[in-house]
Amino acid sequence: MRFLKPIFVAVALFGALSFSPEAAAQRGGRNAQSASVIVLDYARIVEASDIGRDMTTKLNQIAQQMQAELQPDGAAIAAEQQSIQQATQGMTAEQARANRALSARVEAFTQRVEQFRARQAGMARDFDYTRQFTINDFNTQITPIVREVTEARGAGVVLDRSAVQFSQPAFDATDDVVQRLNQRLRTINVARQAAPAPQPPPAQQ
Repeated sequence: MRFLKPIFVAVALFGALSFSPEAAAQRGGRNAQSASVIVLDYARIVEASDIGRDMTTKLNQIAQQMQAELQPDGAAIAAEQQSIQQATQGMTAEQARANRALSARVEAFTQRVEQFRARQAGMARDFDYTRQFTINDFNTQITPIVREVTEARGAGVVLDRSAVQFSQPAFDATDDVVQRLNQRLRTINVARQAAPAPQPPPAQQ
């Protein structure tokens, strides 16, 4: 299950830089590892680094935990729905409504479904909040290494691969970042977070 979306890691921007393949070739002739711009494949950093894989695994475990918490109520609701369908089989809508016991049962079922959906929505907000909180922490931890690689290559701009139409292989510093991450950062703490309560819409004037 893929929960992570590429997030651009902003490192440093030292003014607007003109870039052309010809200028890159000239710079590459002097030093193939030096560039004013480097490209990082953020998705591959997450997938190939130990800390990225650890983050993904732990987020997936939290998602599975949430699903397991919802499963009993979901199964009970499905069973009750099937039971009500069997109880009303052959009845018209008017006949079903006229049966007080059955009507009360349907009303209770409807309320239970609404409560379950509200609980589902709350867990979805909690997971989104947990994921974003964790990704922010991940970015904070890897940024010094990204900055280190950027400075080592004499670069002033970092671009995410998803935003680049074309670049020379010498400009891609992804493997360098992954190698340094695997030497220094292996794991990340991931804790389930509770999302802030949704704010009510502003009053209409």
